[in-house]
Amino acid sequence: LETSAASPPVGPAELLFGLGQREGADVIRVLWPSGILQAETTSVERVSDAVAEIQQYLPSLLPVQEIDRKPSSCPILYAWNGHRFEFVTDFLGGGEMGLWRGPSQYNSPDPLEYVRIRGDQLRPHDGVVELRITNELEEALFVDEVELLSFLHPHTVEIFPNEGMTYPPKPHEIHIVRDARVPLQVIDDRGEDVTENISYLDRIYVDSFPLTPFRGYADKHTLTIDLGSVESSTTLLLTGWTDYAFSSDNVAAYQAGLGLELPVFEIRDINGQWRSTSVDVGVPVGRPQTIAINLSDQLLPGEHEVRLSTNFRIYWDQILIGETVPSEPALMTRLDTLSAELRARGFSAEVRPKGSEPPIYDYTRVTEISPWKTMAGRYTREGDVRPLLAAADDMFVIAMDGDEIALKFDVSSLDPVPKGWHRTYLMRAYGFSKEMDINSASPDVVGPLPFHSMSGYPYGKDEHYPDTPEHRRYREIYNTRVIVRSIPLIEASH
Repeated sequence: LETSAASPPVGPAELLFGLGQREGADVIRVLWPSGILQAETTSVERVSDAVAEIQQYLPSLLPVQEIDRKPSSCPILYAWNGHRFEFVTDFLGGGEMGLWRGPSQYNSPDPLEYVRIRGDQLRPHDGVVELRITNELEEALFVDEVELLSFLHPHTVEIFPNEGMTYPPKPHEIHIVRDARVPLQVIDDRGEDVTENISYLDRIYVDSFPLTPFRGYADKHTLTIDLGSVESSTTLLLTGWTDYAFSSDNVAAYQAGLGLELPVFEIRDINGQWRSTSVDVGVPVGRPQTIAINLSDQLLPGEHEVRLSTNFRIYWDQILIGETVPSEPALMTRLDTLSAELRARGFSAEVRPKGSEPPIYDYTRVTEISPWKTMAGRYTREGDVRPLLAAADDMFVIAMDGDEIALKFDVSSLDPVPKGWHRTYLMRAYGFSKEMDINSASPDVVGPLPFHSMSGYPYGKDEHYPDTPEHRRYREIYNTRVIVRSIPLIEASH
């Protein structure tokens, strides 16, 4: 049945379901206009393994309030740390397709990301290291290429990729930083000293800025960073996460006359005036992600204060500055992929350390019960998908919610880590994702498939997915898991 809060309503104000001879309802499932699927279930008590469950039915008059949750985000990365698979971050946030930006305007996806993995997060066993990529939320995932790079470097320096989502995307480069330290002082736009908040990676954020009623949107706010005494070559390291707006949030904000503004980076000159720069900061797309900014060509003699301004909900956890090292030795090795397997796994438990957002995920606690809808269409069959991840060739591993890609890489030929050196990994991933927000582009079906040279998503009639013999064969051989209904039927109990 359908109802509405419109005036006049399109359906009855009360929804009445006949239950026949049944004593009550076992479950009521609601699909809200926001796209959220919600099930109100009965309480169940198991007396013992040998005794049947006691069923308590839902009350005859049942008020249902829409829950507030994020249905989509990005794929999740876990790494084997020697004891368990540890949550690292989510990634490929820039590869989201079909995000509504304005009337007939959608985002331009950036499908390439380098994910930093510390050496203590990824430890070898039996000559291999293992990663897991999971699709935990309500979206379709299109993974085209995965590569693992190993960097061996002195312990006095750290390695960072050039990340932070910008329009157009940043060119890739490696940032090598020595002796990272906390800035002299960090002040929020209320004049409060928040240096302590940004000194450690501890999920204590700079979060004093006012929020608008629209998810992902805040009032415009600033953060002023006094770098203190700086070298001629300085890199700023900003680590945090972004509370995203989804398509429906953007629609509501647009109707209220609001738009999102990427962070603006300014420098206070020796006369006390703020001057604009060409620095592309971008927004962190991981939970967390570090954005490295090389200030070597930006700061003039005597300048030591910089300012960030935005209305994104960006929560900075740690801010450090260090010496930019252009030529410090860092030995890079590309690791061979031994195996890549796609399989149905389920959904990891959300965990909120210190009770704060964003959630992270516990790989050891998994359920097969899905709280999500699933796009109708063709997905990659389970099993070996290593050939699909070898190159960025528009032949994707198409994963549904609840899927996992298990990866193993050969590290048997790597040199041992010398005393006083560390190892850092970068996972190079190329892919897209697509969510089921009702205002996103084609939110109910997997197709049309993305491809490298598309001008945007959705693309027009003059563009199409490659139709070569190789691509036709790929679709026929691999994409054989078919989902017909976005919301599966509830099976009747017997």
